[in-house]
Amino acid sequence: MKRLCALLLLLCTLSTTACAQWYLFPGRKKKNDKNTVTDTVRQAVPDSSLLRPGPDTLALERPDSLLTVDTLAVELPDIFELDIPAVFHVALALPLQASGDKPSDNFLDFYSGALLALRDLGNSGRRVDLEVYDTADSKTTLPQSLIDDSDVILGPVTVQDIASTLPLVGKGKVLISPLDPKAADLAATDPVVQSPSPWTAQVNEMLLWVREELPIGEEVYVVRDTSTAEPAEQREYLMEHLASSGIRYQTVLSVPQIPFKKGTMTRVIIASDRDSFISSAVKSLGIEGARNSNVTLYGTSALRTNNTAQTDLHNTQAHLALSYFIDYDDPDVRRFILAYRALFKNDPGSFAFQGYDTMHYFVTICTVYGRQWYKKLSEYAEKGLQSDFRYTEADGRVNQAVRRVVYNQDLSTSVVR
Repeated sequence: MKRLCALLLLLCTLSTTACAQWYLFPGRKKKNDKNTVTDTVRQAVPDSSLLRPGPDTLALERPDSLLTVDTLAVELPDIFELDIPAVFHVALALPLQASGDKPSDNFLDFYSGALLALRDLGNSGRRVDLEVYDTADSKTTLPQSLIDDSDVILGPVTVQDIASTLPLVGKGKVLISPLDPKAADLAATDPVVQSPSPWTAQVNEMLLWVREELPIGEEVYVVRDTSTAEPAEQREYLMEHLASSGIRYQTVLSVPQIPFKKGTMTRVIIASDRDSFISSAVKSLGIEGARNSNVTLYGTSALRTNNTAQTDLHNTQAHLALSYFIDYDDPDVRRFILAYRALFKNDPGSFAFQGYDTMHYFVTICTVYGRQWYKKLSEYAEKGLQSDFRYTEADGRVNQAVRRVVYNQDLSTSVVR
């Protein structure tokens, strides 16, 4: 209840160029209302100094990703028209469970972050009409009218709900997957845009990083898990792309097989899908790194398992390619935290940051390119608070932006790109 009151308070502080319509309580109105309740609120202009200014653009100076997917050339022709409406209509579909006894804290956080993004955009002169639909309390994932009338459709959340909604999506409309990485598979053949970058993008970026830093004539050691007890999709993907990357490497079965030498930097990759194998290897590498300070471990978010000690990542000077990372030294991050605290009397979690980033990017690209914004994804990139957005022609509608984060031995972290 407190969270809902805080959301109402935020609606009362949005700029006059933005409005919001809530679809929070399906099943409470007549059948011809598509199970929705609508409430439109307009507000006065707030002090925007706490919030992030206009979008930052990423420098696109990195090689194309190794991963390729088919685009939607058949369903969505290459013809582009700059169709920019006076008011941008945005739909947000989340399983809020707002009519239940225990609303979803995570998705209310996402919603709260999205509202702050709209307040930012409203302060910069964009006119946005937001309609929020609670998929948890509805028999249908999204009403047909909501899809037809929206320029940007964020959600549904799960890959199952997205797949069941696709038959309702007509020509010129796309669904944005805001959270579920598994929806990246749908983006290859269906009108779906994947917002979070998948683990494949992390592996691709990690290999690019190794190739850039590995001195000529040296090699990286790969601690490879040979277990066949569980699926090893990520391990096999890594080994396949490593073999074709031009990187010199040597495979070992355990950390003790690596010939560490004092005064010589030893670079290591762990190839495994199993948390137990990863945490054990990281721990062994952490011990070696604490001894001679000459270990660099390359990896992805898979290395940040629940069983991995943070100190081991610092002792190995871990170089991780991550889809999500919050740099608390970033002034924009600090402004967002202050704004969130002021409105909701609480600190924002990762869902709030993701709600802000996702809403800010897709509404902004829509305001730049109009209703056919999905045809211009590769031409617009943005740096977010927690995650970034970078689409390429080769990878179609799957976000490839990944942050490079270094865990320094002084227990600090650095975002290097």
